[in-house]
Amino acid sequence: MRKRVITYCPGSCGELIQGLIKGKELLISYPIELGTTLYIEFSKTEIKSKLMPKIEEAVRRTLDLLGIPERYKERIFIRRESSLAFGKGMSSSTADIASTILGIGALFDAELDNNTVASIAVSIEPTDSIVFEDLTLFDSLKGEVILPLAPVPPLKVIVLEGKGSIDTLEYHRRVNNILYSYAEEWEDIYFKMENALKNGDWFGVGESAIRSAIIQQKFLPKPYLEDIIECALDSGAYGINVAHSGTAVGIFMSKETDESIIIKRLERLKIIESYGRLFVTSMTKGGPRIIGDC
Repeated sequence: MRKRVITYCPGSCGELIQGLIKGKELLISYPIELGTTLYIEFSKTEIKSKLMPKIEEAVRRTLDLLGIPERYKERIFIRRESSLAFGKGMSSSTADIASTILGIGALFDAELDNNTVASIAVSIEPTDSIVFEDLTLFDSLKGEVILPLAPVPPLKVIVLEGKGSIDTLEYHRRVNNILYSYAEEWEDIYFKMENALKNGDWFGVGESAIRSAIIQQKFLPKPYLEDIIECALDSGAYGINVAHSGTAVGIFMSKETDESIIIKRLERLKIIESYGRLFVTSMTKGGPRIIGDC
């Protein structure tokens, strides 16, 4: 058994697509270079440690999976550091939960693979596919990997974080029945996105992500979405995507594209004022990982 484990999991900037695909609500999210780091320690005696509710539930369910008495939870201390805002659709909860599950497993010398992490995570709440290294078609409600699609490319992303916050569980309750109205269109979008991903055609991926975002605009509108799409495409970006159950919008492009041209245009059109924060990051390999222990 280890005394201390440090874990990290990247977040996301929404999803390339999320909708009714193959008769299920599926998604493809992409990880970015912002995430959550957890410092997990085991004490010889009980400690007064107040954990965030979802982290506490992840601890409890992981201990249960490992067959470890729940009383051990009172001896676990977790400190969280994160660059992810809550309720924006940037996988902050998924990053917290996945980091916790992997870290508790490591604390008790158990190696938990990403499928196990995903299985525990979805028992707590809908989960994003950033728990896997590659871009993955994923059932966020049942924790099933439908299809690994492609390695995550090192693309650059402008993130418009969005104001306010969205409760993921409430979103799913509200739109669940509406999704079926667009099943045929989402099937076509996904078919084209899958082919584009397999062929490394990022303009094709961008076109499909835009189509998915436009459907989502009917459920959870993003300010000035059409103008953002125009700014992105006119300036050489591959496309845009949205957080389907959040407030964030991503504009993704090659490393060589000058993002300042897009940002200046967004500023000139006063679009940025309608969003909470803008920053530039990159896509990166997904999955929770151990970054330190003793």
